[in-house]
Amino acid sequence: MLRVVGIVALFVLAACDPTNVKVGPSPSPVIVQGTWTQNLTLAGDLPGQIINIVPDQGTQQTFCSGAKVRNGETWSDSFYATVDSSGTEWQLNMIIENFRGPGTYTNKDVKISLQAPDSSRAWLNQDADAAHADADKVTFTIDRSLQSGTMDAFLTNATTGKRSAEHITGTWNCRG
Repeated sequence: MLRVVGIVALFVLAACDPTNVKVGPSPSPVIVQGTWTQNLTLAGDLPGQIINIVPDQGTQQTFCSGAKVRNGETWSDSFYATVDSSGTEWQLNMIIENFRGPGTYTNKDVKISLQAPDSSRAWLNQDADAAHADADKVTFTIDRSLQSGTMDAFLTNATTGKRSAEHITGTWNCRG
């Protein structure tokens, strides 16, 4: 009986050639959304500072396409953060529909919106139209990591239509 066990073990070892073992890549560490640091200053209708974002909860989900996006695809970052001492949470969305890699994007390329989770108050950048000769000016940069950059964005109040009612400047970060 021992001889049979030894022969079976020999066949198993021969079949499991340890020199031909395939090792997969180590998984990337999961970065908790609440640790994505920001340094954004808001001026205008909603003055304040965004430093950190709030972790996912219920329907409030954070998303960043980050390094996963390819040229010609849509790059996006969406997160919730508190802006002032009231503790009210706001959603900030940044979308580039025709992503062209790291670099600078303008109001023609990027859409930015800031809104209350219930959409009772909102601001977004607007293009020029018949009623407004100038578009809301936006300069949005993405660095080589595709997960951080800067923004200088003027946004229109979605309720009143007042142009440049909100101004967001500073650095943003995400992981995706």
